[in-house]
Amino acid sequence: MSAFLPAFDPDPETRAMGKAARQAAYRFNHAYVSPLAFVERLSGNDRFPIEFTTLVLGKIMTNVANEADADSSLRRRLRQADVPLKDVALAGSTAVRAAAGLVGKVIGAQAEAGRLQTLDDYNALFHVIGLPPIAKDFHLDETFAELRLSGANPVLIRRIDQLDDRFPVTDAHFQVALPGDTIEAAAAEGRLFLVDYRKLDGIETGIAPSGLPKYLYAPLALFATNRETRKLTAIAIQCKQRPGKDNPIFTPDDGFNWRIAKTIVEIADGNYHEAITHLGRTHLTIEPFVVAARRQLAVNHPLNVLLQPHFEGTLAINHLARLKLISPDGVVDRLLGGKISETLGLAAWGVQGHAFMELLPMASFRERGVDDLTALPNYAYRDDSLLHWEAIRGWVATYLSCYYRSDAEVAADVEVAGWLTDVSAETGGRIRGIEPTRTLAELVDVTALVIFTASAQHAAVNFPQFDIMSYAPAMPLAGYAPAPTSKQGATELDYMLHLPPRDQAVLQMNTGNMLGTAHYTRLGHYDPGYFGEPRIDELAAGFANRLDEIEGVINERNRHRRPYPFMLPSGVPQSINI
Repeated sequence: MSAFLPAFDPDPETRAMGKAARQAAYRFNHAYVSPLAFVERLSGNDRFPIEFTTLVLGKIMTNVANEADADSSLRRRLRQADVPLKDVALAGSTAVRAAAGLVGKVIGAQAEAGRLQTLDDYNALFHVIGLPPIAKDFHLDETFAELRLSGANPVLIRRIDQLDDRFPVTDAHFQVALPGDTIEAAAAEGRLFLVDYRKLDGIETGIAPSGLPKYLYAPLALFATNRETRKLTAIAIQCKQRPGKDNPIFTPDDGFNWRIAKTIVEIADGNYHEAITHLGRTHLTIEPFVVAARRQLAVNHPLNVLLQPHFEGTLAINHLARLKLISPDGVVDRLLGGKISETLGLAAWGVQGHAFMELLPMASFRERGVDDLTALPNYAYRDDSLLHWEAIRGWVATYLSCYYRSDAEVAADVEVAGWLTDVSAETGGRIRGIEPTRTLAELVDVTALVIFTASAQHAAVNFPQFDIMSYAPAMPLAGYAPAPTSKQGATELDYMLHLPPRDQAVLQMNTGNMLGTAHYTRLGHYDPGYFGEPRIDELAAGFANRLDEIEGVINERNRHRRPYPFMLPSGVPQSINI
């Protein structure tokens, strides 16, 4: 099929009729998850392909097999502990819920809550599902610092010039981790960094299915680059936003209190990640662009042809998420610390609390003060995402230049203007900071950012859900004890009480395995002859070749840093489809 701009279509009447039909089929709904924009009704053309369904069913079967194997292991342990046979039968019939209670009899935890006593008990949940490598070193201070740069939520760290009154860290605190260094020197040299979860302050928390109250915290965490090694170093943590005697500043010499404080940061990071960084700023940000494109761009518009592979599966996965994941008593409601209404409020802020173009990678890094490679070297997320951004933008610019001969032709394109107007309209997509483009460069930036967000950015925040987040002690999605109120005195038991009970850990493991290991399609790999024009297919092949080169660059980088696999092009899908 040949692609035409509206002004050059030889059959404008058919084009106009097609627009009317599409706008009748695709309508915005603002009531499903108010105030966000979803598609009113899922079209048959937007449902999952059979290949994807088969892939996901395989993940579900792996979860089932893992539970069956865990159940067999549990039965052996129950027999060794002389648990009554009637309880063993119960474990076989309702593996997840019953095991949560029965394991407690074996390991001496609270049976009604399914409490686990040691990290080995969390390790033992993984059978057919392999234990993620994060289980080996998540507790190390070095790992804790590195995960701000290469973890599930590597978008919050920012350089600061000074600390404010909320976080009164002193040089005595600072020098526990970096002897001989000072806050003033680190700030002056651009080596001082903060991760601040202020947005979570005051979030109303929920109750776990087992009846345990959940906790969510709004900590502040200070980091600095070591002047000699150039490695990011964890300095201090305060578990709440307002300082006070019952809200001390924890440092690495505080024993289990420090470990609890690090866990509290991870809990906050997991909640911010799932609601804002992942759900809000990828899934729910891209849906309005998809719906508006369906409504405004003709099937044979060159931009529509380019975008369709990068929109595949997005409406379907968001529809499924709305029904099963972010619904009351859904997976998100069960796992995360806040009530589902609070989580959805965070997601809405993630979509609407900024202008879309502020997500341009270099603009985002510059705004956070982390664009300086000398001040913060080995920032894996930054370094790898910029490779993707440059490749995607270059491809989009080359492609669109084949159709637009001037800025005037871009400004005159009524369908592109309709697309972007629909995306931002109060009656449409409600995405801030979008307006009709006047130049080719502006259209390239918007289009490239849409594709980048739907592919590389989503991969960066989706696939850590297995490698990091499926192992509950590494990133619990809720706390189960209040923050400590003194610097010393915590024990290993106190630390364990902050971690999820068994049923929650299993649900987090299964969810992470299903969402974080399903790779469907590959960025830059369009179907053979997809564009229908040899010159465009050749340019697309050049984009794919550039991604192959990036694969080699990232593999080489991973030999000299903590491996960061999430943006390897071979594992980056074309679209948000999981």
